[in-house]
Amino acid sequence: MEWLKQMSLKKSFFFITMLFLLAALILSIFSILGISNILQHFGSPMEIKIDGNNGIIPPSATINSSFPLWYDILGILQFVFPIVFVTAALLSAVILFYHLKLKEPLARLQTGAERIMQNDLDFSIHSTSKDELGQLCNAFEKMRLELLKSNRELWRQMEERKRLNAAFSHDLRNPVTVLKGSAKIVKKALFDGTPALQNVRDSILLIEEYAGRIETYINAMSGVQRLEELQCCPDNINYETLIKELSDSARLLAMNSDIKATVVDRYENIRNKNVQKNVWIDKVIVFNVAENLIANALRFAKSEIQISLTVEGETLELSVQDDGTGFPQEILQKGAEPFLRANQNIANANKSCVNANESNEEGFHFGMGLYVCRLLCEKHNGSLKLQNNSKGALTTATFKISKT
Repeated sequence: MEWLKQMSLKKSFFFITMLFLLAALILSIFSILGISNILQHFGSPMEIKIDGNNGIIPPSATINSSFPLWYDILGILQFVFPIVFVTAALLSAVILFYHLKLKEPLARLQTGAERIMQNDLDFSIHSTSKDELGQLCNAFEKMRLELLKSNRELWRQMEERKRLNAAFSHDLRNPVTVLKGSAKIVKKALFDGTPALQNVRDSILLIEEYAGRIETYINAMSGVQRLEELQCCPDNINYETLIKELSDSARLLAMNSDIKATVVDRYENIRNKNVQKNVWIDKVIVFNVAENLIANALRFAKSEIQISLTVEGETLELSVQDDGTGFPQEILQKGAEPFLRANQNIANANKSCVNANESNEEGFHFGMGLYVCRLLCEKHNGSLKLQNNSKGALTTATFKISKT
């Protein structure tokens, strides 16, 4: 029957119908011939016979009185049997055609439509038949795949938007912390009545600098749909200014904690004094990475962290070392993935002063911050490396120093 399944609906219906009608015709012929032979064998009850004297013999004298009833029945059956056979043949052809050609694909299509209405696209509709319904099943399968692809794309976009919003809210925390710290310094100086003009001036300049950075970051994030779409725009930055601003940021980020933050300029010890002290970097990207790494180190350090900055060839290297218990193995194995939480017991051991609600939030930002750092480093043609050493956790971020 496989060859019949591969035929088109028109051809298969015509073939099955003709086959059954042929069978009905044959049966009709046999039934008519058989009944005719029976009638001829027993003779017709209405047949007129003449005797030897040319006299007419009445029919009642040649047959049994019950004989005419059988002749009537057989005569009727001669016309009834062909009609019955043809009707039965057509019904049988329709039933066979339905079971062979329609039943299975229609059931598949109905089941598929019901699952799609329930937003369930985790199934497949495949048909081995090459007829019209087989082609319809294949077209239905293509439609399902397109719907699944569209749903996955929508889900991916939702996840990207979720990550983007999380990164956006996370990266605004550190500049806001710096702004709040600068504002506290200015406020303290003003209320003490003996403001140090240089400190006030530096704090106001820092507030202005970070307000501009926040504005730039907001403009950049509002124009992208994914973190990967952020553009790297290097600019010629004075290295000494970079060190100073990094020191100010680290100091303000650590201001509300008991952790000591130290910035070490390793480039100072090896560079030639005649070399121009400028680097081509995207300052927003570099400071976002630096502040994320510093904030994470402050969260898990015991007493101090050390931030090192150096230039080797065409690479700016930023490393942050803390004296905590180090990265959990889950972080080291899986790398900087979005929304990856550190083990809660480890987090509580490192920061027992954090309450339950804050602990969940910090664990969330721990993974998101490292993930954002990795993406930003890669955007700057660099990389992010996580490791543990004898002192604690060491994070190293590299950035390519280039105009492009």
